[in-house]
Amino acid sequence: MKHRYNPVLIAVIVVGLISALWLNWQRHKVEQANNTVELAMEYESLRKLAILQGLPEDQVLRDFQRAGINSLMLFDTTLERLTKKGEIYSTTTEELRKATSLGADKGVFAAVPAAKLTRNAAFVAAGSNPAVLTDVLEDLVLRYGQDRVELVSSEPQIIRVVGSTELLPDGKFDEPHGLLQAPLGLPVRDMQKLADMGFGLIVRPQNYINVREEQIDSIFKRIDKAGVKVQAWMPGGMESVGYPDKVEYLGKKLREHNMTLVMLEHYTQLRFAQIDGLIPLAEFNNYKAARSYVIDGVEQKKISVATALHRWALTDEERNIRVNYIRPFLLPVEGKDIMQINLQYVRDIKANVEARGYTIGQAGVFHDLSSDAAFAPYFPSKTMWLPLVLAIVAGVVLYGSLLFNWSSKTELALWAVLAAVGCGLLMLGRGLLTRQLLALAAASVFPVLSMSFMMSIWDKNHTSNNGLLKIIWQAMWQLALAIALSLVGAAFLSAILTDSRFLLEIDIYRGVKLTFIMPVVLTAVLYLKRYDMLQVVGKGAKSLLQKLNSLLDTGLTFKHVAVLFVFLFIAFYFVGRSGHTGGVPVPAIELKMRAFLEQVMYARPREKEFMIGHPAFFLTVLAVYKCAPRWWQFVLVCGAVIGQGSLVQTFCHMRTPVVMSFVRALDGYAVGIIFGIVSILGVSLLLFLGEKLQRRYWVQ
Repeated sequence: MKHRYNPVLIAVIVVGLISALWLNWQRHKVEQANNTVELAMEYESLRKLAILQGLPEDQVLRDFQRAGINSLMLFDTTLERLTKKGEIYSTTTEELRKATSLGADKGVFAAVPAAKLTRNAAFVAAGSNPAVLTDVLEDLVLRYGQDRVELVSSEPQIIRVVGSTELLPDGKFDEPHGLLQAPLGLPVRDMQKLADMGFGLIVRPQNYINVREEQIDSIFKRIDKAGVKVQAWMPGGMESVGYPDKVEYLGKKLREHNMTLVMLEHYTQLRFAQIDGLIPLAEFNNYKAARSYVIDGVEQKKISVATALHRWALTDEERNIRVNYIRPFLLPVEGKDIMQINLQYVRDIKANVEARGYTIGQAGVFHDLSSDAAFAPYFPSKTMWLPLVLAIVAGVVLYGSLLFNWSSKTELALWAVLAAVGCGLLMLGRGLLTRQLLALAAASVFPVLSMSFMMSIWDKNHTSNNGLLKIIWQAMWQLALAIALSLVGAAFLSAILTDSRFLLEIDIYRGVKLTFIMPVVLTAVLYLKRYDMLQVVGKGAKSLLQKLNSLLDTGLTFKHVAVLFVFLFIAFYFVGRSGHTGGVPVPAIELKMRAFLEQVMYARPREKEFMIGHPAFFLTVLAVYKCAPRWWQFVLVCGAVIGQGSLVQTFCHMRTPVVMSFVRALDGYAVGIIFGIVSILGVSLLLFLGEKLQRRYWVQ
């Protein structure tokens, strides 16, 4: 079988690698420039905290500002909230009827005509600030329509609005809210107050039913009326304002006001919370967007402050989170009141953010550094990807040639055709599917080519008389070389997917499961072919089918069962552990090990590398240099390629900074050496003891 690699294809891969490294360097600069993290809390949460503690609201706001909070989130106000603040008076038909029956004073609402006291209606009058009532009337008409809102008294002014007045408990989002709790509009005076105190503002308006451009305009008119700078927009509720057919119009208004769209990460840490219209809004806002993370409210009640801090320590760096959406803890712990707990909590989050080299300020966005515009999303020119297409296709052809012994002319002809098709498809439209397929090819093939090169090195060994120190040294430098070769594929994958959509995780790599499986499958096929382990006589599909048929008639032995068990374990543990939900549970001891590695290393390596793949690589070297049976070498090689595939698969998570992914591979190598040496020593000891026991009982 021919093992020589076509020098032309190798040269194409080298040129492609240079281009990939340059693109990854550009990506790194874009990521480094996006280094500002916003610490944000809900204004309403801090108001509630002040009430719970019996403290002045302004004092609480100042305390949290000094602790590190630089932005506050503002939701639409409600009739209930405005009433509690004294800015309006509100009541319901039921309350007025009850007051009449008891002979109680109805105050300002005594002017309501008896004919207007119909069921399911609320009444609103001016409170401490008469101007608020004007805003309320405008908001009620926009929200419910003129037919449900009327002025029932001119002196004093009293507004009636028809609808349910039932109250829902706090946090109840899965049922419609009645009139008193339904969203109205952004509160002008709150925006002005918080801006005057020096807070950044993130507004969270809710959508309208049958939304119109007039309603969207009213939100921005309210902001303009407040005369403040609102820096970011975050959808409130389950729909973006403008959904379903006015999202583009909202995007236009966001661009006019130079607002950043805040996109809340899903609680599984994959993509985003289910908000209809969110992704199109990011597109219409020209990808001026920042990723945000919040600890789920139900989950936060179950975890400690220390656990929450551990999550924040990793969030910004590993997932490009730029808005830390912080919710307060509302129960005292260890004799500390909730103000002390939460102020220290915020201080610690801020310290963690700054310790990792980030600046506290307005959330950073991914900006094209080559653009002179105030903001431009990062989308490399497609022509920069063309060398990557040529190189990835060259890698695929090299693998095919290892299987089928193609001539050099056949290799080059096939490469030219496939590369031309790939380049053509890339230039059509966004070329997203083409890039996804090329990324999958790079992630699948290059770890296998790396292992193939290792096989060429191992084939040069013809003696079993090798000491353990020599074997360990051989394993160390060979694993380093294998990782370097696999990282070529990682560089291609990262470069071909780099743009603002992938960095924000609007687009994601779609072949994660296949990336786990394909390197193992392709390596197994290559190994069986390379060493003729199926012992196929003759050529063609017929002889192969005959051999497979004879294999199906083979009686099972303990060796077959052992090999099958190994592969079932790999399928269960290796594939089952991929993903963020479900699958194989993580043992407690492994969680502790993860926490330790996160503390002592820049990027915690992946268990599939240092606990499975790299130890298997070391054991493969042991098996090769001790001339172990070929089938055992085959099983170990299939295990070893798991580590190579895993380190490439790390780069599929485009939200993770590219330098961190490269360092994670190096950290995995460092820890993998320890596990690998332990594996070699452990297996060697077991073999030694087994031989002693065998001799003892054989002699007896």
